[in-house]
Amino acid sequence: MKGRLRGALNKPIAMALLLMGSALLFATACGATPQTILEPTTRSARDSLDLLKFVFWSAVGVFVVVEGALIYVLIRYRRRSGDGLPRQTHGHTRLEIAWTIVPTILVVVIAVLTVPRIFALAQGPEADTLRVRAIGHQWWFEFVYPDLGVVTANELHLPVNQSVEIQLESEDVLHSFWVPKLRGKLDMVPGRVNKFVITPESTGTFLGQCAEFCGIAHALMKFTVVVESESDFAAWVDNERAPRAPPASEQAKAGEALLASKGCVACHTIRGTEAAGVIGPELTHVGSRNHIAAGILPNTHEGLAKWLSGPQDVKPGNFMVIPELSEDEVESLVTYLVGLK
Repeated sequence: MKGRLRGALNKPIAMALLLMGSALLFATACGATPQTILEPTTRSARDSLDLLKFVFWSAVGVFVVVEGALIYVLIRYRRRSGDGLPRQTHGHTRLEIAWTIVPTILVVVIAVLTVPRIFALAQGPEADTLRVRAIGHQWWFEFVYPDLGVVTANELHLPVNQSVEIQLESEDVLHSFWVPKLRGKLDMVPGRVNKFVITPESTGTFLGQCAEFCGIAHALMKFTVVVESESDFAAWVDNERAPRAPPASEQAKAGEALLASKGCVACHTIRGTEAAGVIGPELTHVGSRNHIAAGILPNTHEGLAKWLSGPQDVKPGNFMVIPELSEDEVESLVTYLVGLK
């Protein structure tokens, strides 16, 4: 008797704990959501969200009907003391037809809503569309503007309300380009160019990342998309086209000399200097970017110093080979790189 009573009491307690845990999980999910698909800022992202909402609420409706029927049957036809063997029934033709037709209709409706959106997402660019090549590397993103003569890394700048064609490529392995607020995921496949067209509708900085496992540092392969006004974008392009800013101090000059003596020029490009490598990110205006190391460190004096002092500690497995540097050498390099704006 005590065991039965204890079991009966434990069930409500377990249910209460489950509900409290679910409520807590829901509450924590309502905070800042920089990489949510629920706040679309392009038509393609909004169309995808609308389709997701329809499928989700359809699934909720199916769940409520099925579970409601199940609970009703369990209660209404539960076995009671004194009941004999119930009447045996084999099949129910009308019910079986109904639960075949209803899901079929639902699937057809989903298909009718989905197919036009697939064709819309595959539409080609307009005449005045801005072209950008997004190239995936292990483990960073390169962005090339072929019509503007601009090359940058890990920070994609786009003008608001302008059609943009993103051409997705990969230099090594399979990557995936994903900015949740702008568009769904699309793979970056070696030897193949995938494309999509978007028109950003809101200014701001949007977080993106590689969404396809691509090696040890996959989780640390991030980037940002800066959507800005047409005038701000034009000013950014003009600045990116300009040669590097000359060193402003003796310490910065020492840092520029260290780039050559330490072998950095073999991997990185800084226009206006002997640095012309294409293995690593372009650094001509690295000082103007918001983040370094593919979005995982702020582009500050401290962030640069941390990266140069131990790139393998910050991003294990990355291909940046750098000799051990003294504190003075790190300080000189940081001073020079901060000035490249």
